[in-house]
Amino acid sequence: MDAQEKQKDILISWKEIADYLGFDVRTCQRWEKDSMLPVHRFIDSSKSRVFSYKQDLDAWFERKNQSEIKNRRRYLFFLAPVLALVLIFIFLIRPQMPKNPHDFRIEGSELVVLNKNRKEIWRYDTDIRGLQDEAFYWNHFQFKRRGRGKRQMDLPLIMIIDLNRDGKNEVLFAQTSVDYNYAPSRLFCFSSKGEIRWIFKPGRKMIFGEKQYSSKYKIRGFKVADFNKDRPPEILVISDNIDMFPTQVGVLDNQGSLLREYWNSGRIEDISFWDLDLDGEEEILMAGCNNEYDKGCLIVLEPDFTSGGSPQTGYYKSPGLSQGAEMQYILFPSTDIGNSTFIRDPVFQIRIIEGETISIETKSGLFFEFDFNFVLKEIRFADQFENLYREAYEKGIVSEQFSPHVMAEVRTRLFPEVLYCNGEDWISNPLMAKNKSSAKEKGH
Repeated sequence: MDAQEKQKDILISWKEIADYLGFDVRTCQRWEKDSMLPVHRFIDSSKSRVFSYKQDLDAWFERKNQSEIKNRRRYLFFLAPVLALVLIFIFLIRPQMPKNPHDFRIEGSELVVLNKNRKEIWRYDTDIRGLQDEAFYWNHFQFKRRGRGKRQMDLPLIMIIDLNRDGKNEVLFAQTSVDYNYAPSRLFCFSSKGEIRWIFKPGRKMIFGEKQYSSKYKIRGFKVADFNKDRPPEILVISDNIDMFPTQVGVLDNQGSLLREYWNSGRIEDISFWDLDLDGEEEILMAGCNNEYDKGCLIVLEPDFTSGGSPQTGYYKSPGLSQGAEMQYILFPSTDIGNSTFIRDPVFQIRIIEGETISIETKSGLFFEFDFNFVLKEIRFADQFENLYREAYEKGIVSEQFSPHVMAEVRTRLFPEVLYCNGEDWISNPLMAKNKSSAKEKGH
């Protein structure tokens, strides 16, 4: 390179060097320090006077680019296995992670099952145009609850529960339509993945008196019960004939097989479980009405002897059923107040108070309180009954005005009218507690 060309090739300040490279002065100064940028200094000048040749800068910049390319390749070489593992996790491992049902939605005819983050896991289309809506099922989800503004108990129609005790939740879903004549009522059990484990069809054709009733039943509700801690839980399903009085109480195992069934000639409004005799196994308490006697009733059964039929005669008795093996079958007296407002004034709620009192409430607002030997201890009146009494007086249904004295007379009259079935007749004293062997003999 001659002197004239060298003069054109030289850059004599940090500004010229920075402009030539296309970076700021600070970056170029850092490169001189860290990356050996080819910058020279005038011997007879201060440190700040620098110069460099374009040719040297071009060669340095080319070497820098090649080095960075090699570094990127080296980085990608080590990063590739990590990326591969991430992809394996995303596409192979993650789909196999448990997706445990926790919640649900109803969308038209579809049941949509969600995880605890309310993300959809799976859905099932019932193909029912009139499937009950989400608000309805929320009132029947997991637990029984008192109906809002209603004197009735809403029993579960959908439950998410680990039925098989394997850490994965099953979904129990009672398919229920607005029009029970349009679609049959069925109880489905789905696996955590949405596979149908089993389907239970309630009811069957039954003869009561001399009449045969249809096999169309609607599921009123169900409860999962762990009667005996040493065996898998069982499912108690209450189902009503859609036309008339027969009510089936079915006990299923966790595979959906019908183990036992009990029939009541009247609707069941509420169910509860409690170990009344402290033998480690809960008893079944059911409340409702008995159509033959036009009265509310309480039925108490040992879970292993849920069989036969309620104590009936004539038109309300099924010739195909043996006599039921009830621990207790109790009828409650009707009143002019209850009969004027409710058909048969059924018992609609059972409560266990402080682990020692069984409280029974009728729709008219009568409370009957028993100890665990079913000795009647008290009869009380809810505000509902007192309001109905005042209305009945205004309508001329009763002749005496409401007063504490009148209520005391009503209470005295009702006590002996609570009746217990002894298997042959109705008596006014509770039965002695039956042991399991005698219940078994009676059930068979």
